[in-house]
Amino acid sequence: MSTPTNEFRKLNLGVMPETRSQTQQGQRRGGRTSAGRGRGRGRGGHAPQAPPDAPVQGYSGLLYSTKNLSPGSSQRATEGLSSEFFVDRLHRHESTRGSYYAFQLKKPVSVRIHNPAIGEDNVECTCEEYRRTRFVCVHIYWLFDGLNAVLTDISKSSPRSIGQGDVVTKISGLYDLIGERLGSLPEQLNMIRGDEIDSDSDNGATEETYSPSDLKSRKEVVQDILSVFDRHALPEEYALAFPDDTSTTAFSEKSFVPGNLAATIYGIAIRDEVFYQRLRRVVTRDICAVSYFSKQRNRARESMRRLDHYVAKGPSNAPESSDVDVPECARTLRLIVHQVCRDRDARASKGPLGAATIKKVVETLVEILTEVVCKRNEDVYENITWERHVHEEHRRDRNLYTYLIGDRPTSDFSTPPGMGDNFIIDHLRDFPVLQWRHLLERLTTILDHIHENAPEGERGSMAFAEKLETLLREYTSDAFEPSSSSVQRRRPTLSSPPASQRRRVD
Repeated sequence: MSTPTNEFRKLNLGVMPETRSQTQQGQRRGGRTSAGRGRGRGRGGHAPQAPPDAPVQGYSGLLYSTKNLSPGSSQRATEGLSSEFFVDRLHRHESTRGSYYAFQLKKPVSVRIHNPAIGEDNVECTCEEYRRTRFVCVHIYWLFDGLNAVLTDISKSSPRSIGQGDVVTKISGLYDLIGERLGSLPEQLNMIRGDEIDSDSDNGATEETYSPSDLKSRKEVVQDILSVFDRHALPEEYALAFPDDTSTTAFSEKSFVPGNLAATIYGIAIRDEVFYQRLRRVVTRDICAVSYFSKQRNRARESMRRLDHYVAKGPSNAPESSDVDVPECARTLRLIVHQVCRDRDARASKGPLGAATIKKVVETLVEILTEVVCKRNEDVYENITWERHVHEEHRRDRNLYTYLIGDRPTSDFSTPPGMGDNFIIDHLRDFPVLQWRHLLERLTTILDHIHENAPEGERGSMAFAEKLETLLREYTSDAFEPSSSSVQRRRPTLSSPPASQRRRVD
């Protein structure tokens, strides 16, 4: 394990004054100039021609001799070896040609390394230059240097000769090692720096640049990560004294916010690619998602707890009252359901969520539904001990179940656009059945409660029960045929519910 001081040596702390010795040192390198590195980071430029016999120092610090290459290949090799790219992800894929590993770069292009057994063209790149010429491009040369540094024991003291076809052959020979190091290889490649690189950084030439949309997305991700460490706030509510000057991505002292660790981490993460990627690997997408859904579940519980407190104690005399009556609680629950489903869709659009995470979403929704149907179908003010003054109210204003399911208001703003008419149940169809089949018994119990306790005349209850019964019938008939008959036997039909099981509303 490396010491903290070794890790800090890898940080780029911005522009430092260049000494004469540093300038001379940079001039002695064959083609290792800021322009050569710049292309890899999205700034464009071409490396100047080095003397024919001068070795080229790769970004990793390894030395290469390109004298056996053609002039064009030598120029691409010099530029690619001394460039800096960033591996965004590495995955194994299957195609009609067989399996291959795809190194997705931040550029974005992808270098693909096929199984050597396929024969020719087993290393290719998706960049325009390679597709047009089929010559080894700067991205393949860069990856060649990185893989040599990480997966082989090549000495940095003597140049390694590169001939025509050597690069593809050598990379193909590392196919099995890439598979063995699949999980750790991207970070190892991203952390490569030559021994002398830190001493002559020039005007931020190695810094990544982002479009406004990329920077906005990164800010949202970092805010999502940091909100995990807040017990209550959602990402969009995570109000911190974040640095306002985030228009530049150059790492500098502006990232430091005195007295605010979270804001300092935020400033570093949006400016430093390696730090951001490491933070993302530690606090994964699923960790962020589970944290968000857990907070929303707690908010739903808190809203109903505050309704119970209001019913038990009466209105508060505080100047800024936080009283929650039935309509207010219903609006809060609908908003939470809307936010949970919207957040789940947004996260899934950026990549698949884990099965355990999806189950957390479904369990959150079903818990809210269970509470409303099985425990909140009652007149909350029937036995209050305080005097309540109301001129006129609908019975739904006294019953949370009726407000949300049985007889919800038609002109109520508690239903956000696109949420559907049926509270929660419309959204369960959006989830794979394997993610909620463990809740089958609970959903069946909910259906039984509606049949047995729904006030007579509430058409909303009947429509909701039909939706739920259809959902259960479709699932049980397709997946568990024996369970289907038992489910049908244990609940009454919708067409003729026994009168003794229906509660009258006076």
